[in-house]
Amino acid sequence: MSACDPITFGMPDPALSDYPGRAVVDAGAIAHNLAVLRAAAPHSLQMAVVKAGAYGHGTLPSALAALKAGADWLGVAQLQEALDLRRGLDQAGVPRRQSPVLAWIAPSGADWRAAIEADIDLSVSWTWALLEIAAAARAAGRPARIHVKIDTGMSRAGSTLHDLPALATAIRQSVDQGQVELVGAWSHFSRADDPSPEGQASTAEHLAIFEEGLRVLSEAGLAPRIRHISATSGILWHPEAHYDLVRAGIGMYGLSPDPAVATARELGLRPAMRLEAPLTSVKAVDAGRPVSYGGTWRAPDRRWLGLVPLGYGDGILRAASNHGPVTVLTDSGPLPTHVVGRVCMDQFVVDLGPVQSGEAAPPARVGDTAVLFGDPLATPGVPMADDWARVCGTINYEIVTRLGERIPRVWTEAAVAPPRFTVRDAGQTRALGQALAAHLRAGDLVMLRGELGAGKTTFAQGIGAGLRVRGRISSPTFIVARVHPSLVGGPDLIHADAYRITDLDDLETLDLDSTLADSVTVVEWGEGKTEALSEERLEVDIARPTGGEVRRGPDAVIDLEDLDDGLREISLRPVGARWDGELAHLGEEARALGDSVGTAGHAPTE
Repeated sequence: MSACDPITFGMPDPALSDYPGRAVVDAGAIAHNLAVLRAAAPHSLQMAVVKAGAYGHGTLPSALAALKAGADWLGVAQLQEALDLRRGLDQAGVPRRQSPVLAWIAPSGADWRAAIEADIDLSVSWTWALLEIAAAARAAGRPARIHVKIDTGMSRAGSTLHDLPALATAIRQSVDQGQVELVGAWSHFSRADDPSPEGQASTAEHLAIFEEGLRVLSEAGLAPRIRHISATSGILWHPEAHYDLVRAGIGMYGLSPDPAVATARELGLRPAMRLEAPLTSVKAVDAGRPVSYGGTWRAPDRRWLGLVPLGYGDGILRAASNHGPVTVLTDSGPLPTHVVGRVCMDQFVVDLGPVQSGEAAPPARVGDTAVLFGDPLATPGVPMADDWARVCGTINYEIVTRLGERIPRVWTEAAVAPPRFTVRDAGQTRALGQALAAHLRAGDLVMLRGELGAGKTTFAQGIGAGLRVRGRISSPTFIVARVHPSLVGGPDLIHADAYRITDLDDLETLDLDSTLADSVTVVEWGEGKTEALSEERLEVDIARPTGGEVRRGPDAVIDLEDLDDGLREISLRPVGARWDGELAHLGEEARALGDSVGTAGHAPTE
């Protein structure tokens, strides 16, 4: 299944739900994040980990979004999760061969036969599990697909080096008897997000043990096709550990595995979930009035209070009492505030500010949306799950994963299929930029991201060709911004380098021959600096894999040595209603310009 194949997510229309809160999930953010992680590990297969309800985001729609974005595998923890997922994938019409699923937790006596018949790969850490799986395979009349897990230092599941020789011998016998097929060997790092010398030493030790475990398997005549040990931290910070497959977990959902090491924004990740609910009450209380159970907070003066209909019954941590950050979206703009008093089972109170003398209207109204966390770049001013984790003394994983099932997950349609392309050379990069230019108009902002030499200026040259502007477009590094006047009466092109911009107003204060409102503005290195120029913008990520192979499935391997070094993956993330439906046919339009441009991570064929 290619990422161009239609997928219906099957989530309920929010208008059909009477539940006051909702978690809005941006499938486009998931696709963007997988592209970022794929660029960090371009030579490995990619597993999208959708365990625990896809970290609270919704298992099946997250899996479908990941497959549509080019993920090669799906991973869950519990066997029952895998069976439910396979049932959903079958109902969605996703071929099993194109959606392999690995499950790694099951008790003795589990329904191994059902797993085998559902084409679910199984993790094996102990001989008892292997014996049960082999017996189920005999009953099913077909071999089970297994991944042997090596305990490299987590001391959870996995065979230790002491026990592995016996397990390897048993696996070899089961392989010879046609009961199992050894697909993979795998493990897990315990401190891959720790940049300290101790953390680095721990990761090196894990790798050494993993390599020794692979040697033990080899001596038993076993050659697993897929070796994997890296989750998001390993993908981002340990390229030496990418092996044949990497597992995209928390990063797939746009959160950093450790914001203290690097934030999501610094990593180029987009939080995929926005948790929100309408205010159900707005009222003024007198100074000294206690709020919620125990009266742990009292109004310091006459205050406006808002009531948010979410509580610890929905997974809102009680530890957020008196601290949890919230932004209320009002007609006057975002209103930052926080939880006051204790979080209750079904609701909590926020402080809306003091009642001003003679003030008749409150700063927010019943029905205004209170956002607990989301993506500040998509919804300016809102907190992130990281902010809730910090005040609650926990990690962002827990903030999103523990959200209750009664909160509807609503998937945004505008971003379900963000355009993503693979181009082979500079000519195709320019063609894609030229095709995009046909959709640009005065006032549009295009932000280009990518490492040095990724092709940002080449893409801008394509935009310039499509807009038909004067002058050769070159790197703006030494001039901050250059205006290219239109030759045909259309918008001018402002090509800018934001690398040295320190003030968000810098571009507007430059003495340019054209204004931002009358031009198309293309900014390189603009993330985190120029978003304030426009709430509606197009963000373009250009990633450049180098050397070796790019794997896109069991039978689809691109040897980069056979390609020009112009191979790029280009992802477009539209922000704002301006772009709704605007870029649906961009790939076809680029191809019509004479260059074959691939889509969704699949390189064009010769």
